[in-house]
Amino acid sequence: MMTNVEALLTNYKELKRTLDLLAFRIKYFSGLSGDHIIEELTFTSPQGERVTTSGVSDKTLRIALEYQNVSYNQGKEILQELIGRHNALKSDIDFLELCISLLEKELSDVATDLFINGMDSAQIGAKYNLSRSSINRYRLKAIAEITKMYQEILMVG
Repeated sequence: MMTNVEALLTNYKELKRTLDLLAFRIKYFSGLSGDHIIEELTFTSPQGERVTTSGVSDKTLRIALEYQNVSYNQGKEILQELIGRHNALKSDIDFLELCISLLEKELSDVATDLFINGMDSAQIGAKYNLSRSSINRYRLKAIAEITKMYQEILMVG
């Protein structure tokens, strides 16, 4: 879990974008290209026993099976890595959104508009009738309280 709360809040839109892109890549993952697998097979040394008396059909079968095995294993590794990155980022974003929702009502509303909805100080000032210095105080208070929530959750588990 990422613990730099200010960086999470500041980069919220980018994190959500990355999460959506990861979800898309996972949903439409189709494995690796044939060229990638051939390149991988070309630069790896054979493992296991070497048979020197096999016929052409045995060699062809062995190459095809090795190609299939490498393709499957690499595709599985890539997909697992994408899923792991997606789940970790989703967890960070979900916890951040939960923390914002747990703030007192007005602070939560201002923090949501500032960090999640991407409103600027002028828009927030007009919406809540707040000065720029008040908005900055809300911002700092939200960061401090969310940081405290992160510290509490890290102490528990």
